[in-house]
Amino acid sequence: MKLLDKYNRISLLTTILVIIVTGFIYYFTISYILTDQVDKDLVVEENEIFEHVKLNHNLPEVFKSEDLKILFKNIGQDTMPRQFSNTQFWDDKEKEQEAARGLQSWVRVNGVNYSIHIIESKVETEELIRLIFLITLGIILLLIIALITINRLVIRNLWQPFYDMLRQIKLFNVTDQNSITPLTTGIEEFRDMNEEISAMSTRVKQDYQELKTFVENAAHELMTPIAVMNSKLDTLIQTGGLNDEQGTLIGDMYGTMGKLTRLNKVMLLLTKIENNLINDQEALDVRATIETACSEFQDLAYNKELRLHTELTDVTLFMSKTLLDILLGNLLGNAIRHNRPGGVVTVKLNQQALIIQNTGKFDALDASTIFRRFQKASDSEGSGLGLTLARQICENNGFRLQYSFEDHLHTFTVNFK
Repeated sequence: MKLLDKYNRISLLTTILVIIVTGFIYYFTISYILTDQVDKDLVVEENEIFEHVKLNHNLPEVFKSEDLKILFKNIGQDTMPRQFSNTQFWDDKEKEQEAARGLQSWVRVNGVNYSIHIIESKVETEELIRLIFLITLGIILLLIIALITINRLVIRNLWQPFYDMLRQIKLFNVTDQNSITPLTTGIEEFRDMNEEISAMSTRVKQDYQELKTFVENAAHELMTPIAVMNSKLDTLIQTGGLNDEQGTLIGDMYGTMGKLTRLNKVMLLLTKIENNLINDQEALDVRATIETACSEFQDLAYNKELRLHTELTDVTLFMSKTLLDILLGNLLGNAIRHNRPGGVVTVKLNQQALIIQNTGKFDALDASTIFRRFQKASDSEGSGLGLTLARQICENNGFRLQYSFEDHLHTFTVNFK
């Protein structure tokens, strides 16, 4: 959920809760005020009765109108408490009972006590309360809509520097020359955050460049010592007079030097690819290139008793043939080397993707680590950089390399689009 939506949801729920609570308070307050006004009207009627009795020494005539009724009853020498109450009022026009407010009292006329019942309809009062409540509710709803709209516009504008920084962070790539640019904003917190992120991105790029330079220099500097050691081993062998144990040791040294040589070449190649130093791009017949690569791996597949199956369509890509050969060599080589005897390797090619599937002697690989440098199986003789090379080639050409495992098949997919 986005920050703005989260804020609006919390703000809306809080506003609704406040409106509900204040609505009840407001309703009962208005109801109390208007009921108190009705009670005052009843008292006025009561006082008029008292004044009439005082002046005329008799009761006024029984009065009844659409919203007011005054009744008298002879109660002898009894008295009754004076009190207000909620009661019912029969509306002859509407033929129904209506809510009303009543005042019960008594008066003494010529030595006889009479009860007084003054009843006033509350229909108009309740209609007034309802009208006031609806008008107020409408105003509140309009205010809520205005508040949400203004909040959305204002908050989006206030948070725009944050979204700009977030967009730059998403596009940030340590291998690019572009860095996170400073933002012009009047909000101090965003300004401080932008400065810190800009400084951090600069440090990351510097560290990456220093590390890359170190790897490049190390790979270049290792070439001469490796060549010298290989030459010394050749000279040692040519001197002769070596026993079996010495021959075995020298053979092991040759194997180790071979691994070191291959690792050094791969590191140099990876450096060239990362720096886009291989630019011999051309329109390539991918189907023909795959068929050639499969033919080159045919003997290796035959020795492991593997079945190599292809499903290819005509596809043309504009890229370096050297890099395409390296990509196919790494993916096909892994599919064959890490297969089980009697297994299957399937290569599929269409306009959208290149798919290489193989059976294997392992369960599913960890998709989060297999493309990292020097990640390899414990019994592998490779450098651990093959899939790293493949991924870097794909990234440089706008492809996406993915791994999946289903139905006991390892699948590497190169999506062209």
